[in-house]
Amino acid sequence: MVNTGKPSGGCELCRKRRVKCDERKPACAYCLKKQITCRYPKSQFEVAWRDQNQVASKAVQRRLNARDKANPDTDCSSRELVKRHSSDVPRVLPQNHENYAQAFFFNYYVVPLALSSHERGFLGCLLPVWTRAIPSSPLRPAVNAVAQTLLEAWSFSDPNSSQSLARPYYLQGILAVRRHLESAEDVDDDVLLAMLMLDMYDRIQAFCGGRPHESPHVKGCVATIENRRRLPVSSRTSQGTLLGVRNRFVDDALNKKEPVPSHVLTWATKNQNSRRIPDIELEAINVEVANLQVSALGLTADTEGLNVSALELLGKAKELDMRLVAWTTIMPDKWAPIIIWDPETIPRSVRDAGLYQNHCSIHQSIWTADTLNLHCTSRIKTRLVILACLEHLNDPVFDMTRTNALTSVQDLADTICASVPFHLGDRVKPRRIDDRHVQYPCVGDSGTPDVHCTMAAAYGGMLLTKRLAELLKLGPLLRPGQQQWILNQLGRIKKIYTF
Repeated sequence: MVNTGKPSGGCELCRKRRVKCDERKPACAYCLKKQITCRYPKSQFEVAWRDQNQVASKAVQRRLNARDKANPDTDCSSRELVKRHSSDVPRVLPQNHENYAQAFFFNYYVVPLALSSHERGFLGCLLPVWTRAIPSSPLRPAVNAVAQTLLEAWSFSDPNSSQSLARPYYLQGILAVRRHLESAEDVDDDVLLAMLMLDMYDRIQAFCGGRPHESPHVKGCVATIENRRRLPVSSRTSQGTLLGVRNRFVDDALNKKEPVPSHVLTWATKNQNSRRIPDIELEAINVEVANLQVSALGLTADTEGLNVSALELLGKAKELDMRLVAWTTIMPDKWAPIIIWDPETIPRSVRDAGLYQNHCSIHQSIWTADTLNLHCTSRIKTRLVILACLEHLNDPVFDMTRTNALTSVQDLADTICASVPFHLGDRVKPRRIDDRHVQYPCVGDSGTPDVHCTMAAAYGGMLLTKRLAELLKLGPLLRPGQQQWILNQLGRIKKIYTF
């Protein structure tokens, strides 16, 4: 069997016999035929990193033995000299897992995002900060923690395992951040990014483990910015870091119905090149949407004062909804999704995997799709506040308003569901991150760009899970059968990303 350098996924017996294994589980064809217990390596990650030097050394030794057998009178002094002077040469060359994990992370998660035009998130400004970070910077172990856990996950190992190589880096990152905050130094971009990377590690662990995610590191970032000095934020990287912290904080507040301090909005004023950027404009509106949700939680007692409060909230909710509708006017034209209404033009495998109402949407990028889904989610939240106010007012005058709000919620939920094929393609089980055989809906015969295949695999599941989980909270407000369809898609995501 020719060694191509690609790790074999065959069973232990076939690898020992050096024959090709069909890799069927729980038992391959050869083991079934011989009625032998078929055993596979415990971890594909271990297979990917197995020692190739022993294989090469055995091949060299076989060639030397063959030469000695063919020429028994050959002088062996040269080989003895090599043996005498090779005692200090290690038999197994060390393999740098850290560098490999970093290359994997930056290649699949950071560089494609840095090349995009979106202002949301913090990974877009990670690369320039990483390149100038000193060895003692807390950003180093924090990035290594995320890189290692992603590499283990995509190598089909459990990143939540006690044997994970990522956990020590995570603890080192926490200690490094704590030491820096205890000092009197200014808080530079690398410290804030380290805290965001530690939060990203927690989110990946929660996503792979199927448990809720808490965000202590994000709140720590906000407290650090509020209570500690900051170096000048005139550079684009510093501005992006600051807005990346705000993005994570506002996003968590929206999901958990927590208030957002109004002064968080002033962070954007530090941007000297101020312009109407759609991502930042939407985030500013979402700060008010988050606070509106918190105010709506106070609608409890049925009093005259409550009716005044409900009317005020109703007016505020309508105003925010109008601002969200107006936001689409500053959105670039290329962000507008393309709707494919004819199901016959969608690949059959994509339709079988999950297609709601026989149509789907195609977007400029995975981040454009998530921004538009966030916009829909924010509008749904304002509509829910409107419905809550109307329920407490209980006035027939608002019957038409209630009907319009319900219809709008259902239409917005349909829009989010239409983006599922663009995020997941036809994947229904775990596949490699660089698998180009995954089919996605596309316009005509243009095909799917490679960058979308990579970004959809890397980010699609995590981004979509957040939006679909928000839709599940709507319960009876969804269309008949839509709640079960969303549950099926969340189960599909769980199968795809069950590492």
